[in-house]
Amino acid sequence: MTSTDLAIAFPTGLVPTAAVETARFELFRTLHAHYAAYLSPPEDFQRIPRLNTDPEIAAIEQTWLDWEDAQVDPERLPKTAAEFPDWFRALSANHVQEEFCRYLAEDATIAELALFFLAEELVDGRFDDLVALAQLGSTGAMKLVIGENYWDEMGQGALERMHTVLFEHSARYMRERLAERGYDAGQVICSEIFENACLTLMYGIHRHLIPRSVGALGLMEHSAPPRFTAMVEGCTRLGVPEDVITYQRIHVHVDEDHGAEWLDHVLTPLVETSPAMLREVCLGILTRERVANAYYQRVWQQMKALR
Repeated sequence: MTSTDLAIAFPTGLVPTAAVETARFELFRTLHAHYAAYLSPPEDFQRIPRLNTDPEIAAIEQTWLDWEDAQVDPERLPKTAAEFPDWFRALSANHVQEEFCRYLAEDATIAELALFFLAEELVDGRFDDLVALAQLGSTGAMKLVIGENYWDEMGQGALERMHTVLFEHSARYMRERLAERGYDAGQVICSEIFENACLTLMYGIHRHLIPRSVGALGLMEHSAPPRFTAMVEGCTRLGVPEDVITYQRIHVHVDEDHGAEWLDHVLTPLVETSPAMLREVCLGILTRERVANAYYQRVWQQMKALR
C-alpha cells in the first residue's frame, strides 16, 4: 500500500471508476482481515494483532476516518443535545430504504434474496461481538440496555436460539440456493460490503471511537425492523422454510424494542454529557448512514444483475 493507493481510494469526490473500486476493495479487504483477527477465539491468541502497532492499518484507518468526516455536512449536525432525540428519529425514519425493502418483499427472486442474506453476513455474523464491545466501560441503565441486547443475541441462554447460530443456518440455505444457479457466493463481496462491515468493527475495536460505535449501532437497531419485515415477507412469498427465516422474524420486533431503548437510555444520556460527545455520536450516526446507503445501493445492483 502506498500514499497513491490511499489517494485513489479516497478521492476528494468519490468518482465511480474501476480504479477507485479496485483500490477501495483491496484496502477494505485488508482492513476486514485485520479487524476479524481481533475477534479471534481465545485459543488463537498468538495471532491476534496488537492495537496501533501496524503502520499500514493505522494509515488506512486515519485516512478513512478523515475522509468520512469530510463527507458530513456540518449543517446536518444537531446544535444541542435537546435537539438530538427528534433529529435521530427523523434521520432513522428516512434511513429505512423503503424502495429496497419493497423490492425484497414483492419482487426479489430467491437468488436475489440469497445474495442479500450473504451480503449481510459480514455484519450480522459479528453483531453479538459488536454489542459486547459496546458494553465495555458503560454503567447504570446504559449497561443494562446494552446487556439486554446482548442477552437477546445470545438467544437468552439457549444455544440453538443464539442469533449467530440462527443466522448461519439461514446463510447455509441461501448459499446452496446460489450454488444451484451456478453463482459463487464469493462473488457477492465488493468494496461497499467490506466497508459496511469494517465501519462497525473499527468503531467497536478502538475504544476512543466508542461514541461513534454506539451511534452507529443505535441507528442500525432503530432502522432495521422494516428491512427484516421485508426479508420475511419475501422469503414467505418464495416458500423459504420457516426455520430459515427465524433469525429475521425474531428481529422484526426485537429490534423495535432495542432501537427505542438505545435512544432513550444510551444515546440521549451520552449526548447530554458534552458538546464533544454530541458531535462524536452524531458523526458515527451520519457516517453509518452514508456507508449503509452506498452498501444497499451496490447490493441492489448486484441482485438485479442475477436476473
